Amino acid sequence: MKFFPQILCTALLSALALAAAPAAQAQVNVNVNVGRPAWGPAVPQGTQFYYIPEIDGYYDLYAQQYIVFRNGQWIPVAVVDGYDPYQFHPVVLDYRGRQPWAYVSAHRDRYPRRVVVVQPRPVIVQRGLPPGQAKKMYREGYREGRQNGQGNGHGRGHGRD
Repeated sequence: MKFFPQILCTALLSALALAAAPAAQAQVNVNVNVGRPAWGPAVPQGTQFYYIPEIDGYYDLYAQQYIVFRNGQWIPVAVVDGYDPYQFHPVVLDYRGRQPWAYVSAHRDRYPRRVVVVQPRPVIVQRGLPPGQAKKMYREGYREGRQNGQGNGHGRGHGRD
């Protein structure tokens, strides 16, 4: 029975300490990085997709990846090979949902592909032979002439009387 008053006293002190402590506040801060890419235009809050006519695909602002049609299906990719995103002309879509490609024909009609004019590279025309080639050809021609007995008369001891 000696332990009963000790347990009761400990329980009362614990309850008093909890009651006197300031109320703890649980705070959860979720930072979702939803924003436009550096190459994209400003978007109103709640916008999720750009339509990009140059690739005939989409860019998901939430997932930060492109959605393109390949091998008969729409797939997400991190980078579109062969394209510079700073040359894109993205269109902000007012679409709520998970599959903007369901309206791809309407997007194609409304936002046609822009024609990108690529300047052709200049053609460099080289005159003559590459370096070292003329000397090589001269040597080979000289050797062939000597083997056939058709020297040109200029050489070591030939043509001297």
